[in-house]
Amino acid sequence: MGTSKSYSASIKGQPQWGNLSGAVTSSCGGGTVTSSNLGNILSRYVSVIGGSGSAGRGRSKIAGRAGIRTAKNLGAFLGSFSSSGGDVREALEQIGLPGLGGLPLNEVIDRLIEHCTGPASTLDDVAAKAASQKILEELVSDAETIEEWQQQLTEVLDKETLEEVIERYFGYYIFEHLSVMFYEKLIVDKGKSDCENLFKQIKDYIFEKVKNMNRTNPLNNINWASDEADRLIKNIQEDVLKVFEGYEG
Repeated sequence: MGTSKSYSASIKGQPQWGNLSGAVTSSCGGGTVTSSNLGNILSRYVSVIGGSGSAGRGRSKIAGRAGIRTAKNLGAFLGSFSSSGGDVREALEQIGLPGLGGLPLNEVIDRLIEHCTGPASTLDDVAAKAASQKILEELVSDAETIEEWQQQLTEVLDKETLEEVIERYFGYYIFEHLSVMFYEKLIVDKGKSDCENLFKQIKDYIFEKVKNMNRTNPLNNINWASDEADRLIKNIQEDVLKVFEGYEG
């Protein structure tokens, strides 16, 4: 991939890169990783990308910008779905994707992912795209048609807020960044089984922390093209990253 080398150079050039790499590699040995070690990995990741304040508000060259852009587009779709009374086709049309009603659901999701993320020209974009796919797979669940998906989305958004969904998107985004940084190399160095074991524990740790966050950025009934939407999404990303700061051992 043309951007892979330059991306690696940009993260490896950070002062905290060695600390993060060492924390990840030393934790990849099979068995249970302690909560303190998982916290250490995530905290050092936040340091490498410039801290919650910089990356959270899109001022880091490594991470954050693609996350903000994609989260705003996902939020616009889900907000349109709610305001349309639970009509997927109408929501798609409102965000500029008309005429998808006759397509299979998997193709609709693929078009929505492309709309939300745009071209993956950097590995920050790759992480954002992978995260959007993961959160949409979660929201689709076992639905096989648009009608079934409408019902599934309605049930999800009845039980939880849009803010919670966007927070989970950012959880996936962090996880995908770490995967981009380390997964392939760790498989080579440590083996697939130990690598998968570590990343499962990292993922579980991320989502346990995100689940218990305080929620202070309501996203209901906002204009997704407004500065207010931009500010709230940046607030959420910063808040998610802040959860993982300060654990360095």
